Amino acid sequence: MSARLNFPARIVWAAVDHDAELPCDITAPGPQDGVKLVLWFKDSTGIPLYSLDSRSGVAISAAQHSTIASDLGQRLFFSLGTTPKEARLQIRNIKPSDGGVYRCRVDYFNSPTRNYRVNLTLVVPPEEPRIFDAQGKEISSVAGPFREGHELFLSCQVSGVPARIVWAAVDHDAELPCDITAPGPQDGVKLVLWFKDSTGIPLYSLDSRSGVAISAAQHSTIASDLGQRLFFSLGTTPKEARLQIRNIKPSDGGVYRCRVDYFNSPTRNYRVNLTLVVPPEEPRIFDAQGKEISSVAGPFREGHELFLSCQVSGGRPAPRVTWWHDGVEISGTSHPSAVEGAAAMVNQLFMGTVSRDLYGAKFVCRAAGSKLVPPVSKEVAIQVHLKPLRAKIVTPNELLTAGRPIPIRCESWGSFPAAKIVWLLDGEPLRSADITVHSDNNDANLTSSILTLRVTAENDGAELSCRATNPWFSGGAVEDKRIISVAYEPVVSVHLANEDPSRVITRAEGENVTLKCRADARPPVTSFAWYKNNMRMSGESGETLHLVQLERESAGSYACAASNTEGETRSSSITLKVQYAPRCKPGTEQTSVGSLNMHSMHVRCEVEADPPDGVRFSWTYNNTRNVSPVLNSRVSSHGLVSTMTYLPQSDAELVTLACWAINAVGRQTQPCLIHILPAKIPDPPRNCELRNDTVLEVVCQPGSDGGLVQSFLLEVVGGAPPPLLYGAASSSSLDYTRSPPTEMLDNEISTMNDQATLAPLFRIQELLPQFKLHSLEPGRDYQLLVYAVNGKGRSDPPFVIDKVRVGAALVPPYVEENIISEDPTPAETSNADKQKQQSQMVVFAAVAAAAGVVITSVIVAGFVAICRLKRPKPPEPQEVRKRMRPARTDVPSMYAEDDVFEDEYQRGGQPQGQSGHLQSGTDPRCSRASSTLRSSRYISEGFVQYSQPSLNDPDLILPRGTDVEFTTLSGA
Repeated sequence: MSARLNFPARIVWAAVDHDAELPCDITAPGPQDGVKLVLWFKDSTGIPLYSLDSRSGVAISAAQHSTIASDLGQRLFFSLGTTPKEARLQIRNIKPSDGGVYRCRVDYFNSPTRNYRVNLTLVVPPEEPRIFDAQGKEISSVAGPFREGHELFLSCQVSGVPARIVWAAVDHDAELPCDITAPGPQDGVKLVLWFKDSTGIPLYSLDSRSGVAISAAQHSTIASDLGQRLFFSLGTTPKEARLQIRNIKPSDGGVYRCRVDYFNSPTRNYRVNLTLVVPPEEPRIFDAQGKEISSVAGPFREGHELFLSCQVSGGRPAPRVTWWHDGVEISGTSHPSAVEGAAAMVNQLFMGTVSRDLYGAKFVCRAAGSKLVPPVSKEVAIQVHLKPLRAKIVTPNELLTAGRPIPIRCESWGSFPAAKIVWLLDGEPLRSADITVHSDNNDANLTSSILTLRVTAENDGAELSCRATNPWFSGGAVEDKRIISVAYEPVVSVHLANEDPSRVITRAEGENVTLKCRADARPPVTSFAWYKNNMRMSGESGETLHLVQLERESAGSYACAASNTEGETRSSSITLKVQYAPRCKPGTEQTSVGSLNMHSMHVRCEVEADPPDGVRFSWTYNNTRNVSPVLNSRVSSHGLVSTMTYLPQSDAELVTLACWAINAVGRQTQPCLIHILPAKIPDPPRNCELRNDTVLEVVCQPGSDGGLVQSFLLEVVGGAPPPLLYGAASSSSLDYTRSPPTEMLDNEISTMNDQATLAPLFRIQELLPQFKLHSLEPGRDYQLLVYAVNGKGRSDPPFVIDKVRVGAALVPPYVEENIISEDPTPAETSNADKQKQQSQMVVFAAVAAAAGVVITSVIVAGFVAICRLKRPKPPEPQEVRKRMRPARTDVPSMYAEDDVFEDEYQRGGQPQGQSGHLQSGTDPRCSRASSTLRSSRYISEGFVQYSQPSLNDPDLILPRGTDVEFTTLSGA
C-alpha cells in the first residue's frame, strides 16, 4: 500500500474558479473483459468521492453514477468520452480546497484492478512587483527625474526571487558574475566589494580609490578558508568580471552580493544565488497497479498496452526524467509531482501496443539535473509474453503400422513462455506427449513435443493435429494438420450370409448354413481360413463357408481368419447349435442290470436331445417270445430321464427293455437297450494284502458284483497261540507275519475256516474292500476271510489270509465301524481266565481241524459224484428250434420279424434262489456242490453276449433263420 501512496501518476494544473479534467483510462485488458466498477478517491480518504457501478452486468454506458454528498461531490461528473482512454473526471468551478492527489480505481470482471493517481495542482499568482531606482529607493508611482542625455536605471523586484542563479557542484569551481561597466565614459570603478548572505563584512575587495586603473587595483580577501579560495577576475571586458571560487564546499552555497562603487555614478548591487547541485535519488519505477519494480517489469502481452512510471525524488536543480531503450530516448510525459510534501519528477511511459521486438529488451529511466554531475539511472528488463508464430509436424508423413508405437515430433516457434502443445486425433485430445523447450534467439524460443502414437485400424484416414497455444492469450492458437494412413491386420468378423447379426445360430439336423467372413484390411486380404472349436478346418480357404446337411457333430463355434502382409487376425466366434432328435446318452446305448425274482426294480434311461424341452418317452418290453409296449403307468419321465418300474417274474427270465424318445426334431432312431439278466453271487475279492503304513489294514480289489450292489465282509478267525515252529513276535513291534504252511496254501482254505469248528471272533462290513484291523492280541495267529456280499448271497470261496500275527496290541480305532462280534468276551474276564480259555480253544481247534479235513474230503467227493450223475444233457439244436415259436404280429417290434425261443433253462436245472433255498426236484447236495465247485449252465450264445454289451454286439433277439448253437459255460 505504501508503494501505491508514493506513486505519483500525473500533474494537472488548474486555476481557481475554472474547470478541470482528471484523466482515467478504463480500457479493458482483454477483448473478453469489461469494466465492473470505477471509484475516485481524494488524498488518503477511504470513502470514494464518485462511483460508476456496472457490477450488474449492464454496459458501462448504462452504469449507475453515484457521488458523495458534499460541495465537491455536487461539482463532479465522470465522462466516458468517445473511447475508454478518454474517460475523465470533470470538476466544475475549482475551489482552493480542491487541490490534492486524486486516485482512480478501475475494477474489471476478469483482470486485476488498476489504479491511476492524478495530482491536481492549483495555479498561485505571484505577489505585486516592487520597483527601485539606481539608489535602491522604491518607487511607488513616479520614477526620476532623469536628465536628457544621461542614463536611466530602474530595478523591478519580485519578493523571494534572487537576481541570478549560478549552479555549482561540490569539489568543482564556480564563477559568480558581476558587471562592473561604468555607467558613463567619464566614470570608472572605484571599489568592488563581495558579501555573502547577510554578513556585513566583505569577503573580497578590489580597491581603486587611489585612482589607479582597475586592472592595477589592490585585491583583498577575508582571512578564512573561503577567502583563500576566492579571486576576482576582471575578464577581457568589464561585463565579464566575476568572482572565482575554487574547490566548492557544501558551505559555500548561498546568496552573494557584488557591490560596485563608481567615482561619479551611483553604486550598483548584483545578487547572485550560488546554488549547489544536488544529485537526484535513484529512480523508482512503478507498473500500472502501483507496484514498484526492482529488476523485471511485466509480464506484458504481445499486442496489449504497456505502462511504466519512473519517479525521481530530490535533486537540485529539478532533474529531467527520461526513458531510454538501446541508447535512444523514448518519448514520455515528464512532469513534476508532489508526493507527501516532497518534490519529485515523474515520467510516465505508455505504449498502446507491445511488439515482439520488446522481447528481452531493457528500459532505462534516467534523471539528469545538471551537466556538472552525471545523471542517475535505473534499468529494468521488460518481460513480454509472446504468441506462438508457427506449429509444424516435422516427422515425415509415412504409412503407420497399427499397434506399433511411432514417435511423432511437432515444433512450435515464437511463444514465450513455452507454448502448450496439444495433440488431437479427429478432434479428440491425446495424452502421453513429452514436451521439451529449446531457446532460440531468432524466434524467442522453440518448443518441441514428441507424441508416442499407437494407432489402430479405426484411425486410418484420421486427422492428426498439433496445436500450439500460449495460456496468457485467449486466442492466437496455431496448428498443423495431416491425414494419417494406417497399415493394419485384417479386422475380421463372421456372420450369416444373409447379414443376420445373430451370434447364435440354431438349426435342425439336415438343414444348410452359409457363413461369410468379412475382413477390412490395409493392404488387402491375401487369404482366408476357417476354424471350428479353435481347430483349423482343412480345405476351407474361401471367404464363404457352406455347411450342408447339418449333423449333431456340426455344432460348435465357428470363426474365420484373414491374412495380409501385416499378419493374421481371427474373428470372434459365432455359435452354431444343431438341434437333433433324442439319442442315448453316451455309454448307455446297451446296459445290463441284474435282477432278483419278484423284487421290483427301477430301470433308468437317459438321452440327449436338443431342444431338451418337450421330450416324450415310450418303452417296449422284449423277451424271448415277443415285443410289447410298456404301460405309461409304469413309466416316470422328467426332462431327459425316464424311469420304468419292472418286476422280474423269474430268475431265469432274459428280458430286454427298449427306451424310445421323441422331441420337436424327430423320433429316436436307435433305442436305448437295458438287458435284465438274472443276478449272480458276486465274485470273491482279489489281490487282498495287508498294509501297515499308519494302521494295520486289509485292502482288496473288488470282483464282479453279479449285477447287484455289493458290500464286503471281513471275518477274523483264530487267536490261538502260535506254535513253536513259527516262533513268537516281539511284543513291542507292530509288524505282522504271514507264514502259512505249504500244504495249507495248496488247499486254499485251512481247517480254521470251518465255522462249525471255530466261529469268527468278529466281523467288519464295509462298502469298499478296505478294513482297518484292531483288537488283535500280540503273539497269536489269526486267519482273515474276505467276502463280497450282494442280494444273492456272498462270494464263495472267500479270499483267505492265514497266519496273521501282530507284535503289539492294536488299539481300536476311534471311528465307528460295522463290527459284528460273534464271540464277545466280557470286560470283567481276567487275564488268567483268558489264557486258560485260549489254551482250551487251541486244543479243541486242533482236534476239530483234523476231523474236519477227513469229513469234508469225503462229503465233497460224494457230492461231486452225485451231481455229475444228475446233470442233464444239453439239448440238441434241432429240439430247441422246434420249441421256438414266432413273435406276436399284433405288437410293433423294434426290428423286423424276429425268431424267439422258449427258454429250456428252467426245465433243465433251476439256479439257486434269492433266499438260498433249493427248489423242488433239486438235490440239496447238488446245490452245496454247485456253490463250492461253481455251477454250469446251458445258455444261448446270443444271451451270453448281452451280459457284456458293446456297440459291436449282435441284436438281442436272434434273427429269423439263424441256427441256435448251445455251449457249456463255466460259472463266472
